[in-house]
Amino acid sequence: MPRNCVARAVIKEGKALLYIPDPAQAIAPHGIEPAWLEVFYNPRMEFNRDLSVVALSVYREHLAPVKDFYVAEPLTATGVRPIRYAIEVNGDLKLVAGDIDECAVSFARDNVRLNGLDEVVAVYHKDARELLFATRWILDRPPLVVDIDPFGSPAPYLDAAISVIGNKGLLAVTATDLAVLEGSKHRAALRKYGVSIRKTPESKEIGIRVLLGYIARIAASHDKAIYPLLSYYADHYIRIYVQIMRGARRADRMLEESLGYAYYCPSEKRTYLIRDPPSCTGYESPVPIGPLWTSNLNDVNFIVKLIDETSVREYLNTQTRIMDLLNTIKCEAELEEYGLHLRVEQAASFARTSMPRIEALLSTLEDAGHRACRSHYSPTSIRTSADYKEVIRFLLASL
Repeated sequence: MPRNCVARAVIKEGKALLYIPDPAQAIAPHGIEPAWLEVFYNPRMEFNRDLSVVALSVYREHLAPVKDFYVAEPLTATGVRPIRYAIEVNGDLKLVAGDIDECAVSFARDNVRLNGLDEVVAVYHKDARELLFATRWILDRPPLVVDIDPFGSPAPYLDAAISVIGNKGLLAVTATDLAVLEGSKHRAALRKYGVSIRKTPESKEIGIRVLLGYIARIAASHDKAIYPLLSYYADHYIRIYVQIMRGARRADRMLEESLGYAYYCPSEKRTYLIRDPPSCTGYESPVPIGPLWTSNLNDVNFIVKLIDETSVREYLNTQTRIMDLLNTIKCEAELEEYGLHLRVEQAASFARTSMPRIEALLSTLEDAGHRACRSHYSPTSIRTSADYKEVIRFLLASL
């Protein structure tokens, strides 16, 4: 191996065996710091990878136009993700992986050999964008799945990914630059994603919508449209899965129907996802946020299939957590048409009342004929068909 790229440990994740760098290289006060390792490997992202295996399995079985196809993963590090796809996703998949780091490529190739996948996973020493564009010549057809999982922003890689992906393909994207996407670094958000943004109580969902909106605009520039299948926020990252559809008319319709703005009313501590600016309390001007994705974030049918698929994969270490997340998102998906999720503590602060028990508030809303459920964004978040003013009335009535 180049440099000091000597694997010091063998672990098992999912059904894969993996060489990883010596964890002793990265001991920090909070535990292992993955960024300090010779090659990046984050054990806390096993949940992300477990759900990725489930998502790719459901996509292949129910949505892929062909059953045997190529997967491109250009930021591979130790190679854990493509190796797990090759082992755990049923069917005849071929995988192209790569990394610009020579040490990472050595680890990935050794891991491919360790799992007996030399004929299935090809690892290249290339820049991520160079590798994506090179798939046109490496493969005899475009990749049908592209998985972008960077350390930081996915923005630099999305144009290449969308340009090469096949029709009805699956684009999976992870983003960890949450301070940018959620509005804490509004200048960086303008530079990287072309959005005007500020921090709001609903910033986690806003971050997902900003990322989807950016992907949609890039797709449209290639005469393609996107269709979100699953979008979620977990730990320190955003993860989304979208299907890519060719067609200028589809792209035009997507831009017209699914791109727009949200509006934040500071005194109300509430953000509205509507076509026209709202009339904020106190005659203050609403703060526009966008452009961003204004349509649904999830497909209920896809999530139901994910739940079914997860239920039979008992070997997954994070199976219970995946099931909990998906069941929560399923309920949320059925209520997304009513606007953003609601942070109850912010609504209580605006109403100048105490924070209610979430279950009690949900029961009150349902007794009044509204639909309501918890949101996965935080323990104090809900989604409901009731509008904000109605929620405030219920909070005041509970005094």
